[in-house]
Amino acid sequence: MKAIVAPVKNVIATQNAFDSLYNRSYGVPGIGLIHGPTGFGKTTSVAYLFNQVNGVLVRARANDTSSSLLGRIVSELGAQPMSRNARMVDYIIEQMSMYERPLFIDEADYLMGDIKLLESIRDLYDATEVPVVLIGMDQIAKRISSRKQFFNRISEWVEFRPADLDDVIVMADCMLAGGIRAEAELLEQLRQAACGEMRRITIGLAQIEKLARANDLDVVTLEHWGDQPFHGLRRQVA
Repeated sequence: MKAIVAPVKNVIATQNAFDSLYNRSYGVPGIGLIHGPTGFGKTTSVAYLFNQVNGVLVRARANDTSSSLLGRIVSELGAQPMSRNARMVDYIIEQMSMYERPLFIDEADYLMGDIKLLESIRDLYDATEVPVVLIGMDQIAKRISSRKQFFNRISEWVEFRPADLDDVIVMADCMLAGGIRAEAELLEQLRQAACGEMRRITIGLAQIEKLARANDLDVVTLEHWGDQPFHGLRRQVA
């Protein structure tokens, strides 16, 4: 399998949303929210994007305080965490502004229960106006709507949706190595078995490639695959 991020619809929507944040008109707020169920590829898409734009990516945690979260951001910016929150905020603002480094926060659901955490992130955005992107689960959009001061600063919303057949075909074309191809009917069966989850589709594609290599197949069909599962033990083609 090739180590590549396939340009499926969710990935393209993420890129387009960030481009809109980065190139927004004067007065348009610059915070984005990416949300959806686990397994749909949010973290992978954002990791790919933040590497392209020299961003800063941190993951919120259940027991975070303002100090611990700010400290991890400082660490990602290449410095040692400081004893006072105000000093860390000043340092982060300076680095984000000077180098135009957007901030990405994964598992942002953990911010919703602590107004101090949200206010810390809002302070960073207000002082720099460099894009900030939050990544969370499917309920975060509803939860964040009650935080009006933060909610009003979000101009880009991306909801990650289950992969359709076109997405799975794109993934297979990009990720299967050695010229191996998979028949569309087999890919549709994989999509249905995975309920459109990118993570499970990736695992299934790896198993399809494994079967192809074990049996010297250039094209894997539904007949080759049979009724075996895409996860768990499999048999080889006789």
